[in-house]
Amino acid sequence: MNNAIILLFIMVVVFSIVIFFFYYLSIIKKRDAKTIDADWHHFQDAAKHYRIQAIEKYGTLLIWNEHITVEQVKEMSAVMKKLEKNHPELNDLKLVIYNKRKDWSKKYPRHYGGNPYI
Repeated sequence: MNNAIILLFIMVVVFSIVIFFFYYLSIIKKRDAKTIDADWHHFQDAAKHYRIQAIEKYGTLLIWNEHITVEQVKEMSAVMKKLEKNHPELNDLKLVIYNKRKDWSKKYPRHYGGNPYI
C-alpha cells in the first residue's frame, strides 16, 4: 500500500474516535441536564427522612453532575456534616463533596486574565 493511503486511513480512524468521544460527552451532558432536578428532589427527600442509602445514591449522582450549583453543593455539605458522626458509610460521599467545594474555591489564573501573579 501507498504511504499516503495508510496516513489517510489512520487520520480517518483518529477523527472518527474523536467525533464519537465528543458525541458521547454531549449525550451525557443532555442526560445530566434532564435528571438534575429530579435527583435534587430525591436527595432532599432522602435527607429529610434520613434514608442513608438514598442519600448516598442521589448524592453521588448529583455531585458528579456538571449542572450542579454552588448552593446545592453547600446544602449537601451541610447535610453531610449533620449525618457524618452517626453514619460512617457516608464518609466517601462527604470527601467527594469536600473536594468539589475545594476545587471550586480555587482561584485559577484564567479568572485573572491569565496572569497568576495578580
